[in-house]
Amino acid sequence: MSVVLINAFEVPGGQEETFLADWRHAADWMRQQPGFVSTRLHQSLDPEAEFRYVNVAEWESADRFRTAAASPEFQRRIGGMNVRAHPALHQVVTE
Repeated sequence: MSVVLINAFEVPGGQEETFLADWRHAADWMRQQPGFVSTRLHQSLDPEAEFRYVNVAEWESADRFRTAAASPEFQRRIGGMNVRAHPALHQVVTE
């Protein structure tokens, strides 16, 4: 059964463009990893929202995501991001 990563980001004011570039750099690498299915980054319509950006990604399994996220290359790509991230894996319980 696939899993869904929901990752809400707190991005400091004035850092939006840097965050987007960093996110794309990390996402480009994740797209190439075994088990990756899809990803979409959402931006709040409210500029005062606590979580200005939310990433929703689907992976074939929790293990595949955890392996990719723990890799040294991914850690290097996200190492300089100046944001607070709130990632959690979810499973669909009803449709």
